[in-house]
Amino acid sequence: MELVLIGAIFVAYGWYWGGVTEARTTAYAVGAASLLLGFGFAFGEVGAGGVAFGSLAALGAVYGLLATANAWNESAQDRTYGLFALFFGLAAFLGMAADLEGGGDLTDAGLAALLIGATLVLHFISAALVPVNKGFKALVGWVTLLVGVFIVVIAFAEEAFGDMIL
Repeated sequence: MELVLIGAIFVAYGWYWGGVTEARTTAYAVGAASLLLGFGFAFGEVGAGGVAFGSLAALGAVYGLLATANAWNESAQDRTYGLFALFFGLAAFLGMAADLEGGGDLTDAGLAALLIGATLVLHFISAALVPVNKGFKALVGWVTLLVGVFIVVIAFAEEAFGDMIL
């Protein structure tokens, strides 16, 4: 369920970052998903899935709330958002590294962490380094949306098809 919520956050925020929707409608959608993710992390047994999975749930909740604040305030905080996107992207890469620590294969949470880390580094570039380039921001938004869809597919693929796909 946590990967589905993280995917929903990325889809909704990518939809906004790509320039399709307005800020306040996105803030409600992203905020609701991040609150559910945060409650699941605080009161559920998210950590039972491993270090990478637990860190993704915590990261997703905090990132979602930050994205909500950025969307609500339109673009006034883009550079601050970009800096935090870089921090969260690096944290996602560390979650992926923790997933690979035992020398095993990359799990679903590790693959999601890799995709999230790469996407958030793109958000850093778009928001903090070149915030005036609307075309690049739109491209990053569509990449974010597609990564969100892929994370949802990852979450459902193992449940539905087992090891046949991933």
